[in-house]
Amino acid sequence: MKKYIKHLFVFATITALMSSCDTEKEFDIPEVKEVLLFEGFEGTAAGSGSVENAIALEGWANYNVSTSGTRLWHSRLFSNNKYAEFSSFYSATGTTDEVWLVTPERTLNPNSATALSFETKIRFWTTTTGSLLKVFISENYDGTEAGIATATWTELNPTLPTSAQSDVFIKSGDIDLSSYKGKKVRIAFKYTGDKAANSTTYQLDNIKLFETE
Repeated sequence: MKKYIKHLFVFATITALMSSCDTEKEFDIPEVKEVLLFEGFEGTAAGSGSVENAIALEGWANYNVSTSGTRLWHSRLFSNNKYAEFSSFYSATGTTDEVWLVTPERTLNPNSATALSFETKIRFWTTTTGSLLKVFISENYDGTEAGIATATWTELNPTLPTSAQSDVFIKSGDIDLSSYKGKKVRIAFKYTGDKAANSTTYQLDNIKLFETE
C-alpha cells in the first residue's frame, strides 16, 4: 500500500509540474538575441606617452583623410581598460584632422531590428564648434581611404558627452537601426579637429551591434 501511495504521489507531482510548465511563461526559455559585432579594443596594443599604436583590427578602417593630418585613432590603456582615442592636441601646429574609424561590414537580419550602442569619454574639452565626434552609417562604403569620400553616409544621433561630462564614459543609448533590416552596413566614428582651437580628447569603447527583437 505504501509503495502504491508513493508512486501515486510521484505521478501527481510530475503531472503538476508538466501542467505548470505549459501555462507559466516564466518557465519559457528566453530567445537569444544575436550580437553582430562587439569591440572593446582589448585585443589591441596600447601605446604610452608619445607612442601611438594605431587601431589595426581585422576588417576595420582607420584613415586620416585631411590633406595635412597623418595621425590615426590609436589604442590606449587606463585602469586596466583599453579603448580607442584621438585628440588633435598632439597633431603638428597648422595641421587639421579628419579621422575615420569604421567598423567591419555586417549584414543585418531582415526579420529582426538591430541597434547600435557604444561608450564615449571626453577629456580637456577644447572646441569652438561643439562636439568634434560624429557617428555615421553607410550601405556602400568599400573599406578604402578613397571610398570615404565617395560613400553615402547618414548621420546617426547618439548621446555624446558634453563639456560638463568629462572623464567618465557616457553611454550612447540604443540607436535604432530597424530601417536597415537585411542591409549590409558599416558604422563610422569621425573626429574633426585642429591643434589651435578644436582638440578635445575623445575615447571610444564597447562598440556593439545587436538584435533587439
